[in-house]
Amino acid sequence: MSRIAAVSLLALVLGAAPALAQPAPGTPGAPVPRTITSTGVTKPPGGGDKAKAPYSRASTEADMAKAQRAAAARDKAWDSKMRTTMGSICKGC
Repeated sequence: MSRIAAVSLLALVLGAAPALAQPAPGTPGAPVPRTITSTGVTKPPGGGDKAKAPYSRASTEADMAKAQRAAAARDKAWDSKMRTTMGSICKGC
């Protein structure tokens, strides 16, 4: 029984050694530390780099305008459908 325990312990130690070794800070593959503000809020790494931002103001404004046009078209279609459907039932007050 002790032979099984020794082999298990050896496998555990040898298997964990590469996982415990981490690259030095600043080298490729090293984890990037998170930024903590003065109020204690944790921010994701690289928060100050605007060049890597996935959204630019122009693209978000264009997307917003596109969504507004689509919503207006849906509203117009709905109003038209309700006018034809309800026109035979209710003539208004």
